[in-house]
Amino acid sequence: FWLELLSMSQRFQFLFPWLVTAVSVAAMCGLGFWQLERMVEKQQRLASIAQKQSNESLSLTDALMEEDPRDIAISFVGTPDGERALLLDNQIHEQKVGFDVFAPVLTNAGWILVNYGWIPAPDLTRTIPQVNLSSATRQFDGIVTVPGDNPLVTETNVSLPSFPALVQQIAFKSLSESLNVALLPYVVELTSKDPAFVRDYKPVVMPPEKHLGYAVQWFGLAIAAAAIGGFAISKKGRIHE
Repeated sequence: FWLELLSMSQRFQFLFPWLVTAVSVAAMCGLGFWQLERMVEKQQRLASIAQKQSNESLSLTDALMEEDPRDIAISFVGTPDGERALLLDNQIHEQKVGFDVFAPVLTNAGWILVNYGWIPAPDLTRTIPQVNLSSATRQFDGIVTVPGDNPLVTETNVSLPSFPALVQQIAFKSLSESLNVALLPYVVELTSKDPAFVRDYKPVVMPPEKHLGYAVQWFGLAIAAAAIGGFAISKKGRIHE
C-alpha cells in the first residue's frame, strides 16, 4: 500500500508542473483568440457605422424601421421634458469627472431619451449640478445608440424623488416606470454643437488595432510560459536523475 501511495505521489509531482503549464498556456491562448474575435467585431462595427453614416440623416420613425437602428444619423422634431433631467454618474472626459445629461423627449415615434452631452462635476463631494433644459419643441440632430448594460451596477432607478436625478446606468424598464412614460429602447446622442455641453460621442472606444496588440501580447506570454515551464520541468527532472 505504502509503495503504491509513494508511486502515486511521485507521478503527481511529475504531472502537476506539466498540468499547471498546460492550463496557463491554454488560458493565455484563449485570451489571445478572444482579443482577435473582438478585433473582428470592432472592424465589422466600424464598417457598418461608415456605411450607415455615409447616407443622409433619416427621420426617427424611418430609422426605427431599420433592422438595426444603431449608429444611424437622424434629424427629428420633439418636445423635451426639461423639468425631469437625468444625470448619468461617473462619466469621464479628459480625466475630469462629470455627468452625461439626459432628458425624455416626446416625438411622433414616442418617448425617447436624448443625451444632451457631458458637464463637469461642480466639486468632488457629489454635489448635484443645476441643469437648465428648455421644454420648447425643437429640432434634434444626433445618432441612434443603445447604451451598454453594466452588470456591476445594481441600482434600478426605481425612485426618482427630485430632478435633476442622479442615475448609475440607463435602464429603460425602471426609468419608464419612474418617469411614468413608455421609453423607446434607444438613446439619441446629440451631435450638433452646444456651448453648455461637451459632445464627443465615440461609438467604438477601443480601436481594432488595440485588440490586435493585446492578442499579440497574450500569445507572446503563452509562448514564454511554455518555454519557461518546459525548461524548469526538464531541469528539475535532470536534478532528480
